[in-house]
Amino acid sequence: MAVARRLQRAVLLLTAPGAQASLGPAYLLEMMRQAGADRALIDCGQDAGTALLALRLGWRDLYLAGPQDTAARVAAIAKASGATFHDRLPPAFDLAACPPVDEPLVQWLTAHGSN
Repeated sequence: MAVARRLQRAVLLLTAPGAQASLGPAYLLEMMRQAGADRALIDCGQDAGTALLALRLGWRDLYLAGPQDTAARVAAIAKASGATFHDRLPPAFDLAACPPVDEPLVQWLTAHGSN
């Protein structure tokens, strides 16, 4: 977050694939808050129940894979609650893939701009 702020870039943090199943949306939301995220997107996988719970807990950005009719219903609920439904995951910089991250992150943020 410090690198993004230094570059004056807004960052959309993404949860790791499968994290919602093992950690739950409440824990992940608090983790994002403590990280100082400008915005955070929860990847709900194919679990519509988790997506609905995430909305109730205060997630403002979510992604749900799976059947199109289910995703459309969840998208409508998200929109009605003022949240943003993402029909695909945005490009992501994987912090776990390249420690230390400062220089690769500077390059990635410079190339991709803000979300």
